[in-house]
Amino acid sequence: MVSKFSIFLFLTVLLQLGSWAKSASTLENFIQCVSINSELSVPVTTTLFTPNNSSYSSILQSPVFSLRFLEPSVPKPEFIFTPLHDSHVQAAVICAKQFGLHLRVRSGGHDFEGLSFRSETQTPFFLIDLVNLRLINVNIKDETVWVQTGATNGEVYYKISQKSKVHAVPMGTCTSLGIGGHITGGAYGSMLRKHGLAADNAVDALIVDAQGRILDRAATGEDLFWAIRGGGGGSFGIILWWKIKLVRVPEIVTTFNVVKTLEQGGTKIFYKWQQVADNIDEDLFIRAVNRVVALGTNSTDRTIMNIYNGVFLGGTDRLLKIMQASFPELNLT
Repeated sequence: MVSKFSIFLFLTVLLQLGSWAKSASTLENFIQCVSINSELSVPVTTTLFTPNNSSYSSILQSPVFSLRFLEPSVPKPEFIFTPLHDSHVQAAVICAKQFGLHLRVRSGGHDFEGLSFRSETQTPFFLIDLVNLRLINVNIKDETVWVQTGATNGEVYYKISQKSKVHAVPMGTCTSLGIGGHITGGAYGSMLRKHGLAADNAVDALIVDAQGRILDRAATGEDLFWAIRGGGGGSFGIILWWKIKLVRVPEIVTTFNVVKTLEQGGTKIFYKWQQVADNIDEDLFIRAVNRVVALGTNSTDRTIMNIYNGVFLGGTDRLLKIMQASFPELNLT
């Protein structure tokens, strides 16, 4: 006589086999569909990764900033697609729609909420990782740069510096930030007081819409172009390229870091920073970061440490004059 447990085990195995077969069939259909709808053939071994692939975990985890999203209980993508061409992204959207697949899109992965690579409600899903789309075309003559959204801040800064010592883009200080998500979130940076956000300096974009069309600013219209510059790119389409206006900067830029604790008058200095930070010379940006630290190497007592990070568009002589006149409490020398 067959036990209930044996029947349960048999049914469980059948369900798992059915699920695996369905996943394999879905992947095969997706690969075929993307190949048909792409301008370039899709090399499967270098662009598609399933949990059975040895590279799957490293690709999924490499840019993850919060370890809680790596817990086994967090849903993982059925597969990861790393397109090599704009048309691959177009095709992925078309095919996802055709087969009823949910998708997530990741640029640099600097995403503390994990929204670019996980899904709690829309499962199963797959991940489009733009890591391979990182071309950067700098045009000093018209003072613009076209950037694919898989590129990082650091790569953009480096490419611009190779062409000019007096041009920059006003983006964030973290070099690992992906351009795609950075600008769609506004792109706060240390030159914002003079040049605004990177989103303010974005003059065009190429975006894949829900129908798989690649549209520029003129085709999308001003409302959508306004929305993607701060409203979140994943909500409106997949951004492939940003065109950003370059800003003029001096050849010499000065940075500083000053640390003050409560015992060094930190409370009064922080209060003064609040009064002057938004009114000081626009060439100067001062950020304050607060941390709890031990008073000594072997001490269990704690104090508050304020770290003042400054970026000044100019040389030290003028910076020291400004600081002495507006913020002498920091004692910058």
